[in-house]
Amino acid sequence: METVLEVKVDEFLAHKIENLVKKGAFRSEDEFLKRAVEELVRKLEARSLTAKMDTFAEEIAKKHPESVASAVLKARAEEDEVF
Repeated sequence: METVLEVKVDEFLAHKIENLVKKGAFRSEDEFLKRAVEELVRKLEARSLTAKMDTFAEEIAKKHPESVASAVLKARAEEDEVF
């Protein structure tokens, strides 16, 4: 089941979307908007999961300071610097 949502965008953004559709990157403006929303939802969910994992790892590291959890936290911090 799909729900129809109305979206208003400024002319500049509408023009950008229209050009992407004309270039064949998307079949329609609807497809562009649907994929854009899906991507944003995935990114936000991933960010939320990452925060939960970091919190969990920090709690474990406090309980077991010289454990694998500490190494995981250090590796994640190094990853964040790279990205």
